[in-house]
Amino acid sequence: MKASALPPVPDEEDSVLVKSYMLHVVLLDVLERDIRTLKTLALKLPEVYIRGLSGVQQKAVRRLAEIRKAMRARGIRVYEETRNEKGMEALYLCRGYQRRFFMLWSYVKAETACELCVYLGIGPEPG
Repeated sequence: MKASALPPVPDEEDSVLVKSYMLHVVLLDVLERDIRTLKTLALKLPEVYIRGLSGVQQKAVRRLAEIRKAMRARGIRVYEETRNEKGMEALYLCRGYQRRFFMLWSYVKAETACELCVYLGIGPEPG
């Protein structure tokens, strides 16, 4: 078999897609939990906050669909996701190559917060 017949080796763009996919899955989990929590609180206008977060949730779902489409186009398929006390990991196939992507929870939290700020149209907290 010629070397040119081999599929392209996974690159940085592939891992960026997997990272974005994982962060959006976490973001959607966080939004769902927060919306459920808002429904239980004695707020003056809970429906306004819920509607706002639901809008963000819809945007994140649309973005996740775009990410998945891009992953399919590049031959990427996540086949296992695990979460433990240290962080989260995805095992995925990329054009026939097996790959692993791991993020510590502190990184996941910071990146998810940044992504949420973008969706909300606010800057990250100074510090």
